[in-house]
Amino acid sequence: MRHRHIREGFEESIVAVEDILTRGSVDDWRELASRVREDPKGASAQALRAVVENVYMYGTTVIWRNFLKRLERGSSLTECG
Repeated sequence: MRHRHIREGFEESIVAVEDILTRGSVDDWRELASRVREDPKGASAQALRAVVENVYMYGTTVIWRNFLKRLERGSSLTECG
C-alpha cells in the first residue's frame, strides 16, 4: 500500500501498520499477514502488536489480535474459525 504520509523505508512502522489496518485493501492485509507470519518477532509484527494493543478499530482489532494469538500458539493461520 502506498502511504500518503509515510516515507519510503518506513513501511513497517506503527503508523504504516495502523494506516494499513484502517485504510488498506484486503491485499494490503494479506501482505501484512504474510510479513508477520514470515517473521513473528520482526518489525511488522511488533508494529502490529503495538497497534492492536493501543488502538481500537471496530472489528479490525479483534481480527488481528486473534491472528497474533494463533500465531503465538503455532496454530495454522490458514484455517478458518
